[in-house]
Amino acid sequence: MGSRILKINSEIQKILGGVIKGLNNPLLKDEIISVTDCRTTEDLEICKVYLSVFNKDKQDEVLNQIKHSANYIRKNLAAQLNIRKVPYLDFYLDNSIEYGARIDAVLDKIGELKKDNLDEN
Repeated sequence: MGSRILKINSEIQKILGGVIKGLNNPLLKDEIISVTDCRTTEDLEICKVYLSVFNKDKQDEVLNQIKHSANYIRKNLAAQLNIRKVPYLDFYLDNSIEYGARIDAVLDKIGELKKDNLDEN
């Protein structure tokens, strides 16, 4: 991935964070939403936007509301982003934090089992 795309991804991520916080949607009003990553194709056609939603019980609802507002969000992005072609936005939930926590838990369990085996011998 070129440095141009990396700069664009960074700028999109920063702008989208503000745009999403500014959405006038009562269902999103009290939610803590972070844009964790943006991955734009080299041709600037599509940008995959990864979101983290603090309230795990409402993740799907929040994602649906943001997807519903995608055109509005893209229009606001276009007004703030200084590139000729603004990519279409695809939104996804970022589950990397939960995935990392599960890996940590498994590694802790393995460590405990090894320690128990060493103590028995």
